[in-house]
Amino acid sequence: MGYERTKREYDLRAMNRVSESEYESRMVVWDNLALSAGTEGGAGGFIDTVFSKLQQNLKDSNRELSIDYSEFVTMANEEVNYIRVNVADKKVQAFWYATILLMLCGSIVLCI
Repeated sequence: MGYERTKREYDLRAMNRVSESEYESRMVVWDNLALSAGTEGGAGGFIDTVFSKLQQNLKDSNRELSIDYSEFVTMANEEVNYIRVNVADKKVQAFWYATILLMLCGSIVLCI
């Protein structure tokens, strides 16, 4: 999970050049994934918990970053969806890699 987080962090910072508040909102979701494994509140409860922790962390560090709750919910839902599709679903990834490999092998066989 660490590699995927680092890759996503680079994507947000270097490739997409998102704002500081959007970056913090998305990364706090990654930081709290390990804590959410045992919670039964669902995605809504998880997002509320993460938002509370983010606000507390900003207050504790005396940062002047302001994040609106509705924007946070939108970004957090997008990030959770990104994680589900691109990181957590290893079976789908394995299927697509196998499909690409079969297409490459088929192309090589046709060329020979």
